[in-house]
Amino acid sequence: MATPDIKTFLVDGGMPGCGRSLAVRTLADMYIRGYRDEKLSHGRVPKARVYVWDACNDPETRTGYQMWHARGDATVHTGKLDSEQGAQAYGTIANLALEAAQDGPVRFIIDLPAVQDSELLEKRLMNGMLKDLNTIPIWILTRQAMSLGLLADRVDVMPEIYRNRGAVIRNSKFSHWDNYVEWWNSGLRQALVEHGHWLDLFMLFCNQYAQAAMDMVIPNMPFNIANERALADGSWMGLWRVGLALFAGSELDEWNVIETL
Repeated sequence: MATPDIKTFLVDGGMPGCGRSLAVRTLADMYIRGYRDEKLSHGRVPKARVYVWDACNDPETRTGYQMWHARGDATVHTGKLDSEQGAQAYGTIANLALEAAQDGPVRFIIDLPAVQDSELLEKRLMNGMLKDLNTIPIWILTRQAMSLGLLADRVDVMPEIYRNRGAVIRNSKFSHWDNYVEWWNSGLRQALVEHGHWLDLFMLFCNQYAQAAMDMVIPNMPFNIANERALADGSWMGLWRVGLALFAGSELDEWNVIETL
């Protein structure tokens, strides 16, 4: 039997407002439509079935992730990490993703809430399950000292998942991506990136007006759906569609290397 082609991206950051949902939408967009652009994806991104667990919200909460599910762009299950609904959603979608991976590439994206207790996270996610899912942590880094400290704590508490490989995403919302001097000079970066198999990437600042226009429709609106609506109705989002397209294209050009992990 062939080895299942599955990669699970655990989008983490430990702190509220660090940019996790934007990273989730960027990753999903890369696999939903980015694979078609062989130039920006450098031919690395496969056409894959996309699965998303929204561990930040209750099933009753409307978000843009559900628009993916309704259209068939991705399979989405919702349930807060620390709830019974969340445990059920995690178990269900993980099994669906593992089963689907027997037939072709699957990319499973987990949108974590702001969790600072690494031991709680380990308990809820279960290292054995994360290993089966071929999990790769994606850490959204800010300039706050706690952001770096929480990543170090994750590596210490969950070494089986966080020590070997992953990607740090320097969020340009908080500082120019090249100004992360605390990270650049840290022993943690030396251990993970220079002596390990972590990638050191950045996320550009997504146009705030484009984000506001999407949020007026629904929180966490997917980029591909926003683009289609903007094309169908020239008055919707206006020129902010250009900013969104530039952001998505730039991140595809930068982030496609994640597929090599």
